[in-house]
Amino acid sequence: MKDLQKKIDSFINIQLGSSVFLIVLGIICLIAPGTLLDIIRWAIAIFCLAAGAYMLASDIRRKAPVMFSTTLVGVVLLILGLVFAANPGIMDIFPIVIGAWFVISGVASVRFSAGLRGTSAGTYALVTSILSLICGILMILNPWGGQVAIMVFSGIMMIIYGAANLVDMAVLKHNLNDLAKNFKKALGKK
Repeated sequence: MKDLQKKIDSFINIQLGSSVFLIVLGIICLIAPGTLLDIIRWAIAIFCLAAGAYMLASDIRRKAPVMFSTTLVGVVLLILGLVFAANPGIMDIFPIVIGAWFVISGVASVRFSAGLRGTSAGTYALVTSILSLICGILMILNPWGGQVAIMVFSGIMMIIYGAANLVDMAVLKHNLNDLAKNFKKALGKK
């Protein structure tokens, strides 16, 4: 039982650490979303360059023929890494893609709401589909504002999730001894 209690305590400590990390990351998203996007861009670039170089090097070192060559994947990753490293505007594509999805979804919803015309559900569907269209168009026209909005929203969600998880794990840690006693009772041990 002590081993189980140690494992649970270790799990709780990991969860507490990850909750604090999420809260800090959420605060960074709120304070400096542009800087965080640039850090993410560089992290993607470095990862792609390193993975591509590793795949090419491992293919070059192999002497025997293999079933799957990683040369093509390595070259693609190197090119992708160079694109992310050389082009700061590459992150603008994400809000444009999300905006296009909002527009497509909004148009489909307008069509759907037309079928519900004359009902309260139809009015609600029409209003939400128009809002979706407006948000999509704004994200396409102003991707930087869309990126910032996404980062701020993500920051708020990370802070809320991190804080809720932090409270849950703190309560669990505080009641771990009682929980262990209840497990022992349930198992019939004293």
